[in-house]
Amino acid sequence: MRVKLRFFFISGLLCGFAFLIIHFVGIIHSNILLEVGLEQNEQGQYYIAEVDVSSEGYKQNLREGDILVAVNGIPIEKVDGSLRYGNLTQVQSIELLRISKEGTLTAEHYDIKNKSSVYHTFTQLVVPGATFVFLAVLSLLLYRRKRGERAAELLILFFLLVGVTYFAGYASSRSDLIGRITMTFLLPLIPLVFIHFLQVHLKRFNVLFLSSFLMKVFYGFAILIGMVTTFSLVIYSWDRSLYSFMRLIIIGLFVVGILYSIFKLLYVYINYRSTALKSMLKIMLTGQILAFTPFILLSAVPIAFGVDLIPYEITTIFLFLMPVTYFYLLTAKQLFDIDFAFSRFKYDLFIAFIPALMIVVVLAIIQSRPEYDWIKWVQMFLVVYLSITTFLFFKEKIDPYFRPKLVHELHHYQGSLERFSKQISKVMKISDLEAALNKEINEILPVNRSAFFEIDEDKNLRSPILDDSGQEIHLEFVSQSPVLKVGEVIQLQQGILLVIGRHKKSVHLLWIDHKKNHIKMNMDELNWLNTIANYASIVYENLYLIEGLIEDLEAEMKKDQHGAPWVLRLIFNLSENERRKLAADLHDSALQDQLIWLRRLETLISDHEISTEILPELLQIKEGLLDVIYQIRETCNELRPPLLREAGIVKALEILFEYAQLQSNYTISFTSSPIGELSDELVIALYRIVQELLRNAGKHAKANQIEIELDQKEHLYFRYKDDGVGMNIVDIKESFQHMGLSGIKERVASLEGECTFNSEKGKGLEVIIYLPTTTFVEEKNRGGDDDDTYLVG
Repeated sequence: MRVKLRFFFISGLLCGFAFLIIHFVGIIHSNILLEVGLEQNEQGQYYIAEVDVSSEGYKQNLREGDILVAVNGIPIEKVDGSLRYGNLTQVQSIELLRISKEGTLTAEHYDIKNKSSVYHTFTQLVVPGATFVFLAVLSLLLYRRKRGERAAELLILFFLLVGVTYFAGYASSRSDLIGRITMTFLLPLIPLVFIHFLQVHLKRFNVLFLSSFLMKVFYGFAILIGMVTTFSLVIYSWDRSLYSFMRLIIIGLFVVGILYSIFKLLYVYINYRSTALKSMLKIMLTGQILAFTPFILLSAVPIAFGVDLIPYEITTIFLFLMPVTYFYLLTAKQLFDIDFAFSRFKYDLFIAFIPALMIVVVLAIIQSRPEYDWIKWVQMFLVVYLSITTFLFFKEKIDPYFRPKLVHELHHYQGSLERFSKQISKVMKISDLEAALNKEINEILPVNRSAFFEIDEDKNLRSPILDDSGQEIHLEFVSQSPVLKVGEVIQLQQGILLVIGRHKKSVHLLWIDHKKNHIKMNMDELNWLNTIANYASIVYENLYLIEGLIEDLEAEMKKDQHGAPWVLRLIFNLSENERRKLAADLHDSALQDQLIWLRRLETLISDHEISTEILPELLQIKEGLLDVIYQIRETCNELRPPLLREAGIVKALEILFEYAQLQSNYTISFTSSPIGELSDELVIALYRIVQELLRNAGKHAKANQIEIELDQKEHLYFRYKDDGVGMNIVDIKESFQHMGLSGIKERVASLEGECTFNSEKGKGLEVIIYLPTTTFVEEKNRGGDDDDTYLVG
């Protein structure tokens, strides 16, 4: 039963609105708006008291002071409708008496041409008609999407009330009784229905906008005022002062209702500005202010006080913002970022003020000059065109300076990128990278959920998509690009996809759910996501490179034979780098500290009288410090040979031989041809080989005489020969666990050289080495990399 009553009520309401629209269109189309005000003189005659020179009445020869005799062929004393409310409306012909220049009355007859101008037809029929159609379409779409929701039904009623009242205003200006009654009833109801909608809509978010009791009181008061006003219009329709008073009350109620809704929205916004409802309330408040403020301040209030400041045909255009705003709020899953729009708008207002002022000043100067009109138009065009071009040019220059100061979110994003770049510099695993990326996104863009996953080049999932809580997510996406690019953002019905890395045939994606405040991503946020995705992609590539390198190393280490030259070279380079760092640390820390303590001890001994019992002990401590300093220096020289790069391999070996002969019982015979420039790797490798051979000669071989030759032709030739105890060649173990003769063989192999050991027990040891002096040949199993030294700094 209730469903049927509801159906009949809605059907009757729609039929009533349709009837009113048809009636108002007929009244507006068939009756021109003369805009002529009438009053009665002492003799009871009606005369024209007010007619503007721009009105249709003035254009049809009606003048102030004309005394009306008959309207539409009916004597004036028998006319009612045409003179209602002191206005001359619905007129086809008119007979009047006009005072001539000589002061005599002359009879005049005029046929009124009820044909509106293009301007009036457009503003009073086309615009209201388009508005009503637009509101009706929005209502239909809203009904289809939100059928059964009370908030949607109230918003539809609000749309229809606005559309009907728009037409009723123009019919009312033509003294149409139905139009006047419709205005008095519906105009106060418009803000009430809107407030009722806000109450129901915000209740879904647990926001109390207005109590139900107060809502009923407001409805009752508005209906009572409408009934009283209607009664006065029907009974006392000819009383212009009464109608003006009632019109002031109706407009006042409308204005108060709109201002009250704005005030309540502002109050709610202040209380909830720190919650997720902030953006929604801000959009509602902005739409409300922009829609009604121009009409209220520039048209309604001035008209109520008898001032026509700006025609309401212009200010009512802003009312379009109202239905669009709330239709968007009810149907959109995500809201646009109004704070982002406001920040950009404030910035644009700031930088546009000075050029706008300059343009106005220049145009004022042009207008004051006595040139022809067409010359002024050319001058104004050139000024505006050149000013805009100049402004756009300088805007690019001043943006980097002013924009970060006025748009504070830019600091937020910049700080995030700096923080993220520091975090990923310590990342060693893909899981750590994804954790850092997820943390940063949740700090900058608080989102409901996110998930990392991979797809292949055919966009097939490699594994199920799981969010932070382990819940599986089902996504369907279609990319416009045939190849997904790093940093690309793909919009989905539920969140977005961000391409954060590519590796061979795999694409790494990050799914980001809607933000918690239901706001769409703005351009700054999208640019930030693009940048952070590019940062992440670089780390992905490096991690995959390191993983591949480790796999290759492990594979090489598991082989029975020698490892690949690039692997050996990498290991030796790592070793040399560590030796260099250790030597620098010893020299800059331990050695310097020892020298400081030595200087203090020497100062103590020389500047103070010390007893003969303590002095020998202090001198012994001094000698001990000198020994420690000497040992540290020797260790540093061993770790990082002095003058190796500066003096060249030959000079460095000569210094090494002098020192070795002082420390050992053997003598060294060294011959060398001129040696050209060699690579650092080759020089340090040859130096380490000689060190190892001399160490072996002193500890194991017990040699007395050592011969060393060095020559350079197509290859670098090196020969070592001693007279030691010798050994069996098969006893040389190929291992990385010690740096013996097998270590020499590995060093030579790392440089792609040849090494030969000749020895027998009791006959000494001979080592012959050939090393290439040109650039190392690329290894096929490395996939085309030219050099490995960058991996070790």
